[in-house]
Amino acid sequence: MTTLTKDIAAFDRMRPELEADHRGEWVVFHDGKFVDTFADFEAAASDAVERFDKGPYLIRQIGAPPVQLPGGMIFTPKHILGAGRI
Repeated sequence: MTTLTKDIAAFDRMRPELEADHRGEWVVFHDGKFVDTFADFEAAASDAVERFDKGPYLIRQIGAPPVQLPGGMIFTPKHILGAGRI
């Protein structure tokens, strides 16, 4: 089982508890384990990058429907880009 598959499975197992206590917040899973919940995506992503560098890790909004992104998309926090870089 791949790491991301383990992260998704762990999220799915915890989904009822997370939706009851943290709906609308963001959650990070890494290596099949729950890491933490965060108030917004930027906080979740910044923490994940700081802890786990390029990953892989799973970031999901609790209670939101699944989102499918094209395979070529990579998240880069805005603070990494610096002033004037897009």
